[in-house]
Amino acid sequence: MAASVALQLGFPVTATATPVTFADGVREHQDEVYGVALRITGDRDAALDVASSTFLKAYRAFDRYDQVRPLRHWFLRIATNEAISYVRKRGRELRRTVDVEEATALPDSKGAPDTESVAREDRERIRAAVSLLPELYRVVIVLRYFNELSVDEIAHITRRPASTVGVQLLRGRALLRSTLEGER
Repeated sequence: MAASVALQLGFPVTATATPVTFADGVREHQDEVYGVALRITGDRDAALDVASSTFLKAYRAFDRYDQVRPLRHWFLRIATNEAISYVRKRGRELRRTVDVEEATALPDSKGAPDTESVAREDRERIRAAVSLLPELYRVVIVLRYFNELSVDEIAHITRRPASTVGVQLLRGRALLRSTLEGER
């Protein structure tokens, strides 16, 4: 009865979700958290540090986590903030020591050697160009295209209005396009 009244009035109906344990959440999202950290920092060791600090902070605050909200978004918000803080702290020193090829290496999938070689080169060029973007644009580009989040999800994670995220995506793509066209 209450659910039908809520639907008629346009209010969202909240279902009681099964509680998620911290260990299950980490197991399910650890690769994605590491991937976000790697793409924002551009360094494997830094990404491990960021992922570790992300899960440590999440563990300490897990009792305050709202079980109704997606755990993925909560972890990604913490990881994004930790990665940004790490990059800011390390600043230019980190960019000078990053080997872009090492940070962007991906395991090969099955395919023809020449086709796979061209695809790998393209991926490396794109990842290198993303790593050179200013932090403001790099974060939204990574979350949108590497983690396949919607604009609304990115807005929720970064605590920015969706319209701001949309503009940052447009500007980030334009910067990427000009960087990639300048390489040719």
